[in-house]
Amino acid sequence: MRLSTIPVLVLIVILSSGVLLSPVSGDTGSDRFASGDYAGAITEYEQELPGLSETLKAPVLNNIGTCYVSLDQPEKAVEYYNRAVNADPSYGRGWINLGVVHERLGSQSEALICYNKVSGDPALLAEAAVKKGTLLAGQKKLDEALAAFQSAEPGASGQVAIDMYTGIGGIEFMKNDIAAAEMAFLNAIDIDPSGAAMAYTNLGVIRIAQNRYTDAKSAFESAIQNDPHGKTKSAQYLSKLEAMGVV
Repeated sequence: MRLSTIPVLVLIVILSSGVLLSPVSGDTGSDRFASGDYAGAITEYEQELPGLSETLKAPVLNNIGTCYVSLDQPEKAVEYYNRAVNADPSYGRGWINLGVVHERLGSQSEALICYNKVSGDPALLAEAAVKKGTLLAGQKKLDEALAAFQSAEPGASGQVAIDMYTGIGGIEFMKNDIAAAEMAFLNAIDIDPSGAAMAYTNLGVIRIAQNRYTDAKSAFESAIQNDPHGKTKSAQYLSKLEAMGVV
């Protein structure tokens, strides 16, 4: 089987929900949010706003926006994320969350603007860069995407680092640099196998191209083990491999 005939699963949605809450002093809304009472959490957060400085309002407004995302009201979420970054233009979490929702609404150019607004905190810079790389990869802007992923390395850790290496591997795969792709996927797996289901899946695709079918099967099985919701479609890859009769 030639490499060019194998479909590649390049990237995953970054982070579980894409948008996150921010810690807030005296926070009572997060408990309601954690219990799934998003409307109740909004009420709690709204009650915290009066009397706060603009800078302190930003994370509270962000959290209200995240509640609206969970209520499947993305337009309302955009309103609150905009209010958050207007209250504090240096508030990186708000810019990232605003970018994620713009992507969901199909406004990729607006999302890129948001990711480029993040500054300061190396961890947030890394997260924004990985999201930017994912977006650009989807647009087939491979060189720009690769540069974005690589720029994340100084501040990336945990799942962000896993996603960064998975993204780099996906880009290198599409550029047909198989050695570089393999190294990147292995780097993602080394950080934490439980978060690297997509890296395992793409590694399995590479192993098929290398006629290393037993290793491919092992990679797909590892992906399935770490992918309970089936986002990587690794089970379908494994099924096709087994149908070939080579394992």
